[in-house]
Amino acid sequence: MYYKLKDDFRLRGWELLPTGVVRRLSGNVDFLPPDIYRALQKACSSIPADSALFSAEEKKMLAELCEAELLEKSETPAPLSDAQKYRAYPNRFLYSVHWAITGNCNCRCRHCYMSAPTRTEALVRAQAQEAPLLRPPSGKVNEPTLSDCLDVVRQMEAAGVCTVSLTGGEALLRRDFFAIVDALIDADILIVTVMSNGLLVNEKTLDEFERRGLRPEFNMSFDGVGCHDWLRGVPGAEQAVLRAFSLCRERGFPTGAEYCLHKGNLSALRESVKLLGELGCQTLKVNRLNVEGEALGIADYAITRDEEFQTYLDYIPQFYEDGAPLLLMLSGFFCNDGTDGFEIPFVKNEEGEDCGDYCLCGHARNYMYITAEGAMVPCIPMGSAEGGRRHFPNIRETLLADALHDSYYMSFIDTRLRDYFAHNPGCAVCEYRNRCAGGCRGRVASVDGSEVDLLARDEDACAFFRQGWYDRVTKMMEKILPDIR
Repeated sequence: MYYKLKDDFRLRGWELLPTGVVRRLSGNVDFLPPDIYRALQKACSSIPADSALFSAEEKKMLAELCEAELLEKSETPAPLSDAQKYRAYPNRFLYSVHWAITGNCNCRCRHCYMSAPTRTEALVRAQAQEAPLLRPPSGKVNEPTLSDCLDVVRQMEAAGVCTVSLTGGEALLRRDFFAIVDALIDADILIVTVMSNGLLVNEKTLDEFERRGLRPEFNMSFDGVGCHDWLRGVPGAEQAVLRAFSLCRERGFPTGAEYCLHKGNLSALRESVKLLGELGCQTLKVNRLNVEGEALGIADYAITRDEEFQTYLDYIPQFYEDGAPLLLMLSGFFCNDGTDGFEIPFVKNEEGEDCGDYCLCGHARNYMYITAEGAMVPCIPMGSAEGGRRHFPNIRETLLADALHDSYYMSFIDTRLRDYFAHNPGCAVCEYRNRCAGGCRGRVASVDGSEVDLLARDEDACAFFRQGWYDRVTKMMEKILPDIR
């Protein structure tokens, strides 16, 4: 009898994290203790299970790995396939990439940042009351060539990236979209999400994914019942995206949604969440309109921070009255966890924790956003602002593996909370210092201007705690939760 690594698993290692096990079908990665990993590698070398080469402790470890369904017994030797064999990558671990494969789009969104002019141009146009929708829908950057995209895939493979989300612009607009998909499949990189406006999510698209054995989540923008067409700038966009949600539900593809909150759709939030739930949408993220890029032309539709937070506070009881129809994230204000609990994304740590050595942004340690022009930045909001991306490396000039080893990118994402406090002495003495932990770097990057301080405090997070919103939402939930449990 021999041990066999189940077909779905691969052995991988990265700088500082050499003991990884990747599950291909989900993209999940586990890092095992070194002694267990050594026993696992020995078991995968066709040594009989009852061999004296395994110590009693190793046999116990291997039995536990069998119980965990990572290993199984085989009557004959079962050497690792080429895909399963251990690969060591020269860079730090990066779990997933959000990748904009195009800047082009088939919508004309009034708040778009990718096709936006410079801030000065936008202000001039806004003052002249020149409508942004007079321009054809296209990104401000040229679409990467297929050769460019295949090079990015090769670089992700060489860096050990496990999963990818495809976005744009409108990713499905590329005629060679499935050539990129096939390259990712060949590189053993799992496509987990396709971010789309939904206009091209149709039977043919889903057929092509099914033919390849893939069922990614389609994450589609939806900006309110009766309100969607206005923001997207294309007649019939609302009908099209609702049809896409319905089709994905019928075909068994998971869906998520994002809602851009502004004065024109505040009153539609409740009805919209209920409708998305009925259409099988599983997650919804809501954020207020960010006045940047094209949105400078509709600045009068923007709501203030206080208006946003009050909208959330008023809506949360209605969400539970409606049966909590999906997983909901209201900016950093509130997130239901799918059971009878809730989280507040603004809350990063317990106030009594010793947090000085914590990373300022834990999310950025595992995820990267690659813009259509190739900038490697920690998150999508940071890639949408000139001030957010100007210092970061570009994948057309710097190899991804190199950027994940020694670059401004690595220096930035390795910033510790103690560094932030040294940069912001006022935050260092705040009573909410650890709970807030400086807030979100993506929101900071969205501040107007190209010289933004990426270590500045997040004013939304600061206001949430210092202006009493944290106390209000927690007290409200103390009343709501007993009724739903």
